[in-house]
Amino acid sequence: MKFKSTLSFLIKIGIVIFSLFFLYNELVLKNNIINFDKNLFFKLILENILSIVIVLFLMFLNWFLEALKWQYMISKIEKITIYTSLKAVFAGITVSSFTPNRVGEYGGRVFYLEKADRLKGVLITFIGSMSQLLITILFGSIAFIILSNLLFDSKISFQLISKHKLLVFAILILFNFFIFYLFYNLSSVISFCNLNKYLKKFQHYVNTLTIYNSRELTNILLFSFSRYIVFSIQFLILLNVFEINLNLFDSISSIMLIFLFVSIIPTIVVAEIGVRGSVAIYIFSLFTMNSIGVFSSTLLLWIVNLVIPSLIGIYFVFNLNFFRK
Repeated sequence: MKFKSTLSFLIKIGIVIFSLFFLYNELVLKNNIINFDKNLFFKLILENILSIVIVLFLMFLNWFLEALKWQYMISKIEKITIYTSLKAVFAGITVSSFTPNRVGEYGGRVFYLEKADRLKGVLITFIGSMSQLLITILFGSIAFIILSNLLFDSKISFQLISKHKLLVFAILILFNFFIFYLFYNLSSVISFCNLNKYLKKFQHYVNTLTIYNSRELTNILLFSFSRYIVFSIQFLILLNVFEINLNLFDSISSIMLIFLFVSIIPTIVVAEIGVRGSVAIYIFSLFTMNSIGVFSSTLLLWIVNLVIPSLIGIYFVFNLNFFRK
C-alpha cells in the first residue's frame, strides 16, 4: 500500500514537471514568440482589458461546457458531480500538455472515476472528442468551400486541385455525410470487431461505443457546437484587440478554416502555438498583411485556452487516483 502511494505521488510529480517544462520551453526557450513587438502586445492588452476579461470568462465557460458534456456522457457508467467533472477536465488538460494530440487527456480524466471501468471511461471520452472534431470538420468544410476561390487563386498549394474543384467539393461533402453517419451508427464498428477474432475479445469494451441513442448523441454534438461557438467568439474578440479589421463574414470563415487545419495536423499541445500561428497567418494573409496582429491573437488565444487551464490543472493532478483500494 505504501509502495502504491509513493508511486502515485511520483507519477503526479512527473506529470507536473513535464507539463511545466514543456510550457516553459514553448513560452520562454523557443524563438516563436520573440520575433514580434512584445511591448505592443502588452500595450494592446492593457488598452483592451475589458475584452481580455471577457475572453478569460469565455475560457471558463468553454471548459465548463466540456465538463457538463463529460458529466452527461460518463453518467452512463458512473454518476459524478459537475465539480468532479471540472476537476477531471482540468487535470486532463495538464496531462495532455506533453502528449501527442492530447491523448493524455483521456487518462487524466478517467483517474477521477471511483468505481467505473476506466477503459470504458476512455472510450466515452473518445466519443466526446470525436463529436468536437466532427463539428470542427463540418464548419471547416463549409469555410473551405466559401473561401475556395480565394484559396485556389492565391495559394500555390491549392492551385493543384483548382482544376478539380467540383470533385473536391463532392468528396468533402460525402466525407462529412460519412463521418456523421458513422457517429450515429457506431454499431457498425461492433459488427466489424465481431469479424475479427482478436478484436472480438474486447467486445465488452467496444460495446461502450453504442450506449448512446440518437437523441443523446445529438445532445453531445450540441455541447460540442456550443464550445465551438465560444472559442470562435474568443478569436473574434482577440482579432479586434490586435487590430485585425475584417468584416464579420471573412473573419468567421477564416477562423473556421483555421480550426479545421489545426485539428487535423498532428502535434503536441504545447507545440501548437507554432502550428496555430503559421496556419492563422497563412489563412488570414488572404485578407490582411498584419501577420503580427494575427499571430498575437493566436498566441493569446492559446495562452488563455490551454496554458492557463494547464496551470490550473496542476492543482487537480494531485487528486488523481491511480490505484484503487
